[in-house]
Amino acid sequence: MRYLDLLDGPDWIGDDPLLVDHIGATLIDLIGLSLGAGRDAAHVARGRGLRSARLLDIIAEIRANFADPAFSPGTIAAKFGLTPRYIQELLSETGISFTDRVLELRLQKARAMIADPRYDRMRVSEIAYACGFSDISYFNRSFRRRFGASPLHYRGS
Repeated sequence: MRYLDLLDGPDWIGDDPLLVDHIGATLIDLIGLSLGAGRDAAHVARGRGLRSARLLDIIAEIRANFADPAFSPGTIAAKFGLTPRYIQELLSETGISFTDRVLELRLQKARAMIADPRYDRMRVSEIAYACGFSDISYFNRSFRRRFGASPLHYRGS
C-alpha cells in the first residue's frame, strides 16, 4: 500500500527517474508474488521488496532530518538497525549518494529561505546554519555551483 501511496503522493518522486523505476519494479514483484510466482522468482522479488522498503524508509529519514548538521549514514543505520555501508549501498542503487542527496536538500531549503521575504531579517550565514551547513565557505561555494549565483546575489535578485 505504501508504494501505491507514493504514486499518488508528493511530486518529488517523479523527479528521480531511478527511484520511479525502482518503485515500478517493486510493484511488479509484488503483483507477481500475489499471483503465485515460482520459487526462484519469489525469492528475487522478496529480496527486492525488502530492499525497496528499506530504501524508501531511508529516503524518508533523510528528508526528515537533513537539516541536522550531525546527520550521517550512521544516524540512519542506528535507527533502523543496519550498517552505514548498507545504507550507502542502497542509496547508490538510486544513482544519488547520501552526501549528494543531503547537500541538494540543504541547498534547496537554503534557496527557498533566501528567496522568502519572511527570512529577510536573517543573515545568509544564519540561514546556512539552519539548513544544516556548518561551514559558511563550503555553503557559499556549493550554492554558487548549484544555482549559478552567490547567496547574497540570489537574495538581491
